[in-house]
Amino acid sequence: MDTNLEPVPAQAFDPEAILAEYQHRKMVESMIGPIISLVLHVLLMGSVLLFYEADATVTQASIELEMKELEVKELDQKELEKLEKLEEVAEEAVPTVERPDIISDVQVTDVVSGSVSDFSDRLASTDDAMNFSDVLDIRANDSPLKLSSLYGGRSNEGRAQQRRRFGGNDATERAVVKALQWLKNTQNPDGSWAPSQRPAMTALCLLSFLAHGETPTSEEYGRTVQNAMQYLINHVDTLPDTASGTRKVEPYTNGIVAYALSEAYGMTKLPNLKPAMEKALFLLVDGQQKSGGYDYSYAKGDRWDLSVAGWQFQAMKAGFVAGANVSGLDAAIEKGISFIKNVAYSKTNEARPMGYSSPGGGSWGMQGAGALCLQLLGEGGCREVKTVAKLISDTHLPTILWIDPNAPVGPVAQAMYCWYYETQVMFHTGQSSWRKWNEKFAPMLVQNQNEDGHWDAPVGQKPLAKGAKKTEVTNYAPWYNTALCCLSLQVYYRYLPTYKMPKSMAKEAKTALDSLDDELGLSL
Repeated sequence: MDTNLEPVPAQAFDPEAILAEYQHRKMVESMIGPIISLVLHVLLMGSVLLFYEADATVTQASIELEMKELEVKELDQKELEKLEKLEEVAEEAVPTVERPDIISDVQVTDVVSGSVSDFSDRLASTDDAMNFSDVLDIRANDSPLKLSSLYGGRSNEGRAQQRRRFGGNDATERAVVKALQWLKNTQNPDGSWAPSQRPAMTALCLLSFLAHGETPTSEEYGRTVQNAMQYLINHVDTLPDTASGTRKVEPYTNGIVAYALSEAYGMTKLPNLKPAMEKALFLLVDGQQKSGGYDYSYAKGDRWDLSVAGWQFQAMKAGFVAGANVSGLDAAIEKGISFIKNVAYSKTNEARPMGYSSPGGGSWGMQGAGALCLQLLGEGGCREVKTVAKLISDTHLPTILWIDPNAPVGPVAQAMYCWYYETQVMFHTGQSSWRKWNEKFAPMLVQNQNEDGHWDAPVGQKPLAKGAKKTEVTNYAPWYNTALCCLSLQVYYRYLPTYKMPKSMAKEAKTALDSLDDELGLSL
């Protein structure tokens, strides 16, 4: 064993060398990815160059033009009529959207000074964007004395926009304000109107103020509205608790009162209105027949009366919108729809399908009442409504005149009653039908208003039925006529934000455009 060998010294720890080795290894690893990517890009570019022909030529085709004179044939008259109908349908289905111009609203001072344009001003054309499907589900307003967004069309700016959009103008609004001023000046000290039939007349007049956006906080008409509301509350307090008891309830009056109270509560949410509204609505729900119709004194026999029923259905809709908590209200609405379509409507009477107390044959007022109630209750697209709307437009509109000596004689001015319903039906039907109606009807009303603001019955509409006592009929006619005419001229801004049925109850068929919006998740 060699004892002279020297021991091998242990390798010294060199941290710098280890760090350098580690950095070198990480650098190599980090370069692998870019190198691979570079190789792939080189290969890709090589492939492109390999298959690309640099000298590729573009072949240009030569085109020869030959002019020939085509023989033009005139279309048959029947074909032209078909094309006109198709054009009208297209106009209804795909309206042109335009931004409405905002015009200044008419104030009471304008009426007094006469600064607003004359009655003879041409009515504004309806906006081609007229489409009632743009109002979505109804949500109640819970803030007292605050105009809900549902009633936005009744604000100052809303009225101006809606008039411009749907064919009103300063002349129609001036007539409305003059009428409201006359109603304010002729209100009874207790808040009612007229010498007789006070609850019904008060409700109709109150509806006229509400349609104009007037509430108890309004500067010009606040006290008038508040007094009218209180009068109706006091009236309902005197009614029995059931419609089927020994104390009879007059359905015409109760229906109109329930209608006005429902709109009043829906607009203001004043708590003192709610009990009276719900009691009046309960009475009309309780008084409904099994068929869904109504009769005088809320009788439950076989006879029914569409004229009586019309006011009950309008009140139901307003109460539903206002959020009334009345048991059976939803079912009553469904029964009402069935009654109009299956009982009052005749499928064989093509001239007058809506009936007064038997299927078919009713007046123009009955045609309008039946069709409007179906529209308000969500059935605006049904065959019955379309049939009536076409009859009104094609048959009745060409004949309406303020002076009509051949008009039927009734206990009150029947023309106003018919026009009230028909105007709303035409408004809800669509822009083509509404334009034709509005261009003839609105100037007729405006031009025949008395200077003090009220309306009389048209000549030929004798307000006194044979054998009736004069004081029983004629003493409330000025308020009745004025309220109905005023409501007719407020249709531009009254109904659109108020009466669209929620989707849960409406049964309107969707158009192709609606279905497309649903698929795309669009909500305008």
